[in-house]
Amino acid sequence: MEENIKGRDVGTVVPTNVYVSCLKRGLDILLSLAGLIVLSPLYLLISLAIVLDDPGPVFFTQKRVGRNKVFFNLHKFRSMKQFTPSDVPTHLLDNPDHYITRVGRVLRKYSLDELPQVWDIFVGNMSVVGPRPALWNQEDLVAERDKYGANDVIPGLTGWAQINGRDKLDIPAKAKLDGDYVAAMKKGAFSALLLDLRCFFGTFLRVFRASSVVEGRMDSAREAGFEDYGFKRTFTVDRTARKKVLITGAHSYIGTAFEAWAREHYADNFEIDTLDMHGDAWRERDFSPYDVVFHVAGIAHADITRVSEETKALYYAVNTDLAIETAQKARSEGVRQFVFMSSMIVYGASAAREGRITKDTFPWPANFYGNSKWQSDKGVRALQTEGFRVAVLRPPMIYGRGSKGNFPLLTRLAKRLPVFPDFDNERSMLYIDNLTEFLCLLMLTGEGGVFFPQNAEYTRTADMVRMIAQVSGRKLLTSRLLNPAVSLAFHIPGKISGLARKAFGNRAYDQEMSRYDGLDYQKVSLEQSIQAIESPAG
Repeated sequence: MEENIKGRDVGTVVPTNVYVSCLKRGLDILLSLAGLIVLSPLYLLISLAIVLDDPGPVFFTQKRVGRNKVFFNLHKFRSMKQFTPSDVPTHLLDNPDHYITRVGRVLRKYSLDELPQVWDIFVGNMSVVGPRPALWNQEDLVAERDKYGANDVIPGLTGWAQINGRDKLDIPAKAKLDGDYVAAMKKGAFSALLLDLRCFFGTFLRVFRASSVVEGRMDSAREAGFEDYGFKRTFTVDRTARKKVLITGAHSYIGTAFEAWAREHYADNFEIDTLDMHGDAWRERDFSPYDVVFHVAGIAHADITRVSEETKALYYAVNTDLAIETAQKARSEGVRQFVFMSSMIVYGASAAREGRITKDTFPWPANFYGNSKWQSDKGVRALQTEGFRVAVLRPPMIYGRGSKGNFPLLTRLAKRLPVFPDFDNERSMLYIDNLTEFLCLLMLTGEGGVFFPQNAEYTRTADMVRMIAQVSGRKLLTSRLLNPAVSLAFHIPGKISGLARKAFGNRAYDQEMSRYDGLDYQKVSLEQSIQAIESPAG
């Protein structure tokens, strides 16, 4: 193979022993040859079942990352319908059931879809045991494995991570287990052989239990009762209440907007202070006088393609560790309510184009930024008690005058481009005034839970850009003739596909998740918000 991912030079030599350098490959050849012969009747039956269930190809191939990050084509039995995006991991599809065939469901449950990889083992692209080969565009997983040298070994049909959690593991944990496996292979031949045997036979136990495949939805046995969804309850807003609020995080867009909105619309209800979280001085601040701590400190808008390990560590230190420590301090000092700004990014929705996030969609971060938010999301909720209510918000893209992120970019395009793609998509968005109204109402309830505030209507990117242009006094032509270029951009690796998904991908919450009995916060429509943002008065 000529293609490879940039990074370490192809041909890196991993310190090894006689088992890894000689015996392991010999066993791979013997086992795969025997497997091809013994399993041939099963191959025939599975192929027939696939064609009868959903006519089309029996096999499909994916570009995967092999040893030394050289690409190869991995083979599988087709378990999903033909229109399924081929380069999106199943856990990042928002509604996997929509894609999986009836036969495919059985194949995936018992890992029978992986059987054609016996051929990949026979020809030397894979081993029986090793780290599972990453998709060609899983740059975050590849980068994590680089930390442990796990990209320098032949990938496997099964491995140490597979028998220790499989799809339930987040990327850092999976890469760490792959690194542990590589480290073990560098030890003595006997211990390396024992670990491979443990992985091999452990796989059969996992398959028959069929307990570790997560198809993008919540594992109800594990998560029941933990996701305290706000839309399942009725709220009572005490409009006579007086609340003293501490915003932990100075100069943030959301914190500043909340303070301004509360002072204008709820002046009799809130007394608000702000605390700078830089350095260590904040730890000396007494939280006991406050009824609510509103935590907004964090790092967002990560460019995940080029970051150092120091930068990743900073994201976890700020987004995860600081948030949890702040919540612990608030609880220990008698604060009654902790409000935390999580994010839609915990669902990894930027990597998927189809479907909506529903109450059954399991959070599954696609990169270190999303994982840093997910770990804090879980961490602060775990601190909740009867006297310490934790409210976690997972909003979609927040926009308004002075906001950062994608909205200012779309605004500039609307004011400069003569023509824009008329591409069909569906996005959840949240206008800053709707968010700040929600925050005020939620704090007046004193309640906790997981919340998904969004505008009352979905947004279509082309319609929004057209509105911005119209309010700005210019005409913008939208044309479906440009749609093929957008569709093509989705499949171009790297930043181009990322930008296409951010602008034209489907990232939406089911509206039922955002309606709360007693919390009437969706005051401003999309059109009204655009007019407010672009009007001279602001």
